[in-house]
Amino acid sequence: MKSVLLPLLLLLLAFCTSRLQGERIKRIEQCESRCSQGLRCKLKPHLSFEQCRKRPNGMTRDVFRNTSISTVMRCEGARQCSLYLRVSTHLQLNKHVHGVYMCTISAAMMEHCRIVTFSRTQKEKVVGNQVNIQDDCLEVGIGQDVHLTLQTWPQFCDVSYSRSYQVPDCSNKDLQGNIPECTTGKINYEVDSERKELHISVSDMLEDRDYHVRLCHKNYICTGTGAHVLLKKENPVKNVTLKYSRPVPCLCIEGWSAMADASRIQVCPFKNRVEELWSGITFDPVEETLSWEASCQVNAVISLCEMQDQGLCQDLANSSQRYVKGMVSYSTVDPHPKLCMKFITESGAWIKCPFSDGNFPAWDVKVSNEEDMPQVLVTSRVKTSLSLSVCSNTGVSECEDTQTILVDVEKFKHVQPNLALDLCTSGLCIKAKRVDVKYGVTTLYCQPACSLFSSKPKDRDSKWQMMYFIVPAMTLTTAVAVAAAVMTIAMLGYQIKRTIKTRVIAHFQGPHTALFSTMAEEVNSKTELMSTTVLADGNISERSEIQDSERSNLLNDFTNHIEV
Repeated sequence: MKSVLLPLLLLLLAFCTSRLQGERIKRIEQCESRCSQGLRCKLKPHLSFEQCRKRPNGMTRDVFRNTSISTVMRCEGARQCSLYLRVSTHLQLNKHVHGVYMCTISAAMMEHCRIVTFSRTQKEKVVGNQVNIQDDCLEVGIGQDVHLTLQTWPQFCDVSYSRSYQVPDCSNKDLQGNIPECTTGKINYEVDSERKELHISVSDMLEDRDYHVRLCHKNYICTGTGAHVLLKKENPVKNVTLKYSRPVPCLCIEGWSAMADASRIQVCPFKNRVEELWSGITFDPVEETLSWEASCQVNAVISLCEMQDQGLCQDLANSSQRYVKGMVSYSTVDPHPKLCMKFITESGAWIKCPFSDGNFPAWDVKVSNEEDMPQVLVTSRVKTSLSLSVCSNTGVSECEDTQTILVDVEKFKHVQPNLALDLCTSGLCIKAKRVDVKYGVTTLYCQPACSLFSSKPKDRDSKWQMMYFIVPAMTLTTAVAVAAAVMTIAMLGYQIKRTIKTRVIAHFQGPHTALFSTMAEEVNSKTELMSTTVLADGNISERSEIQDSERSNLLNDFTNHIEV
């Protein structure tokens, strides 16, 4: 059993490999026609417009048997090869047939016909037998759909063979690098993410042709982005730098030789960057329209959702759309930070919240403290209608509504809704949602800051208590400082008096002693007068001025007495 399965597996593997690589292309040295041994063929181009003849008696219609068609390649140099059809058939030869008429025709191409004729003398030797005829001189193009017709020569009615055939294209491994149109070159690149640049180098291109390089978005076709460079064949350096705007998956580098019907190579550096597709969200604040359009072709399901505290995004009703191409739009959308857009594809799911940064705050609910009582205050930048619901948050289930009112708010105005409730009640919450839009989210405001309002009187009391403590302390400190200054000045005056008295008596003993005694007494009296004045006034600056003036007068008197 194993001996039977192994050859079957090898045969299956060979078949699959050949299918993946495409039809094998054989090389030929030159095109020619060949016939069975003993029959010489002559080949010449020919185009006939004559009418077909009536088929002779005894001649069957199926004179062509075991007919096959394949592609061969003839090369004149490196990367300079051409393609031809190889037609092989077995002909039931009779005396009325002198040759075979072969014609090929393809879309937008003229009909090409050739005649393979037999030598009359040699034909007589093989009449009544099957002869093999093979021709490989019908030139074809890459990927062409060719219709082949075989007829006898001369042409007999109802005696022919027709078949359609597709010539291999540049995906065939044997054609790549051999046919000029299939020589795409090799593209290598480096990405500079900071500068948003692609550094591209090209190799293995046709040496006698210029080379195009551009960036394009690959969908059904590759649509150019504007970045396009022609590399000249004379330039030995085939490098170029192209800038890009966004690294989306369909952004590709496309290159091809500067020739008609040249095959193109496409390399996509960011093919795995699927998350970049979801960054093209726009919002019109006037029309309140949320839109998104993909830069690349993608199959996705788009919906709007409300972001929950647990990180889950709850789909909004009737917001799901299947995207293939074009633009997805949602009209009358509330631009709330918790409103998001969800994208689901075969490879995963992504959530984008375009208002999460708070750039479009249309409305808000706050708690104010007017007349020392907390009040709900609704502000809005647009004319809107809100549904406000009072609910009790028990922590067991969802917040249960106990009261609901509608509030209309004008543009750039604020409104205090009439809610009969005590905002400081424990577990009290307010639900708010716009009702004038098609797509909006519900916002829950819980535990208003009553503690903040009740703490303000306490803050004022604490400030007054602080004032009652600081003022007496500052007064006492000032009194102590003044007393210390007065004592210092008094001590200074006493020291000056003693110093002057001692020096005068020591240096002027004799008849002038009485004079200096009188001066000393005058100094003592003036010093005492100065101290008394300072104590009565209590001003530090005035004391300093009096002390300086009295000291100056004392010295002047002393000088005058000396001169006398």
